[in-house]
Amino acid sequence: MQPNGLFVLAVGLCSFAVVVVFAAFMAHRAWKLAKRGLRISRVVLPLAEDLARKSEDLARVSYGVGLKTDEIALNLEKIDASLHRLQVVFKAFSESVAPFRKVTDYFGM
Repeated sequence: MQPNGLFVLAVGLCSFAVVVVFAAFMAHRAWKLAKRGLRISRVVLPLAEDLARKSEDLARVSYGVGLKTDEIALNLEKIDASLHRLQVVFKAFSESVAPFRKVTDYFGM
């Protein structure tokens, strides 16, 4: 039994119709996905730009804090040196006042 030309044409057209319907369905799904992606990008893009700007600001602030930390460390070293000098002066003053205290204690003043 040989297939009839009309039967082969009908099977071919049905197959073509199935392929076209499937392609139309996939195109519709792709279009919906593209619209959703564009809508999401309109919302997310400003947020991403804001996040980038804030991260740059944070980097700038942290750099400034790093500089201030270096300045504070330098000032602490200066304060430590000043404190050491003050301790030396206090010790020298205490030693210089000792004879005067002995005299005042001797005379009961």
